[in-house]
Amino acid sequence: MVSDLQCPARFLLLAGPDVSLAATLAHERAAAVYDGGGGPGAQALAEALGVPAQALAHPLTIAGVLARDAEAMGVLVDLADRHRGETVVVTAQGNPGRRVDVAVDADGHTVEEVSPGDAR
Repeated sequence: MVSDLQCPARFLLLAGPDVSLAATLAHERAAAVYDGGGGPGAQALAEALGVPAQALAHPLTIAGVLARDAEAMGVLVDLADRHRGETVVVTAQGNPGRRVDVAVDADGHTVEEVSPGDAR
């Protein structure tokens, strides 16, 4: 539960990430990378960013987050409890190159697609 969450956790959801994104994401100062099934690039991206990488217990899809599916949002709410006020990269299943930014705090969440594309 995030009822006492003061600062939002910000999640950068990426589908099909690879190490080449490290330069683009460096200014984001990510605290960690979580692998939600978005492809094999999560570990390499974490190493390039100099942050820890962990696998999520459940796969995450870009489509599920965009639809604000309860299970998908539950995964992010759980992560928000661990990363208050931090930016975290989360790999997700979807068309490679897609990015969705999500902020989660005590007031709820905002979901914004940064890259155009269909929600597969």
